Amino acid sequence: MSLAMQGVQRFLFLAREFAQLTKPGILRLLVITQFCTMLVAAGGVPDVWTAIWATVGTVMICGSANTINMVWDQDIDGLMGRTAHRPLVVGSIKPVHALIFSGALGLSAVLILTFLVNPLAALMGIAGHAYYAVIYTMWLKRSTPQNIVIGGAAGAFPALIGWAAVTGELSVTAWLIFAIVFFWTPPHFWALALYKDVEYGKANVPMMPNVRGHHTTKLQMLVYMLLLLGTSLALSLTGDLGLIYLVAAVVLGAGFTYCCIRAAFDTSDYWAKRTFAFSIIYLGLLFAAMSFDSLQTHYFTERHYLAAIERDADRIRAEQDIDEIRRLHNAASAPVLTSTP
Repeated sequence: MSLAMQGVQRFLFLAREFAQLTKPGILRLLVITQFCTMLVAAGGVPDVWTAIWATVGTVMICGSANTINMVWDQDIDGLMGRTAHRPLVVGSIKPVHALIFSGALGLSAVLILTFLVNPLAALMGIAGHAYYAVIYTMWLKRSTPQNIVIGGAAGAFPALIGWAAVTGELSVTAWLIFAIVFFWTPPHFWALALYKDVEYGKANVPMMPNVRGHHTTKLQMLVYMLLLLGTSLALSLTGDLGLIYLVAAVVLGAGFTYCCIRAAFDTSDYWAKRTFAFSIIYLGLLFAAMSFDSLQTHYFTERHYLAAIERDADRIRAEQDIDEIRRLHNAASAPVLTSTP
């Protein structure tokens, strides 16, 4: 193999490893919440360039925070099976290089959001980055079993970035969407912790099942599930979303609640695993329903209504033009009366 080919392969390998630092799986879910929130905020399709730069900025600033999380947690990541393959654990990337990468991503994201979107979107990005990288990663995660509850706000900031990007402000609807992600986080992560409790215990991370036990964890999952259900239904009362979203919120909420109830009475890991899997489907489909509802309202309701008004206006203008032509024609063809001495 030539040196050039070896160089290309090495570059591609490092590119994949650096990409892994950003946690692509988590990024996909964060981008879904951010982009769908932009559709709701715009009541349809937002300005294309605003959407592009807001999404790029969100990916970069979240990727920067995720990278810091990996640097800080590399000691415990090596103790858990699902994280033991991460680049910093296996040594494919040095921590100092990861920090430089994180800094470059974060600074670029702030500049993009500030100058190509708006300052409020940038402020929400900075707040989300600080919350996840410092408050959750460096403080809450290893100090309290409420780490996921309080830290859940970190994953909700992309929704605020998306709303601020489109409107330049934060309305009640934006905060309700934020609350949906916030209340979704505990039943989502605790379902995972129920069948990964041994690994978290080995890494000395005080997750709820390890500290308070499975029974308390399952009970609190139900509490947060009910709060999530109530918040998701309250969102339909703001006037920004309609029947499509309401039906989806009811059906998906009923499904998620059913999974949490089954997990609460299950003595094995079967329903905990199913609850964790369904929680991801739930959030994706709920935000998809928000988007479809907004697009349907704009393109199949409001737009059609406005088009109908425009057609009526064209018809009225045409009739007026015809009447004016007839009047001029009648005036021109009328006999001219002259008087004789």
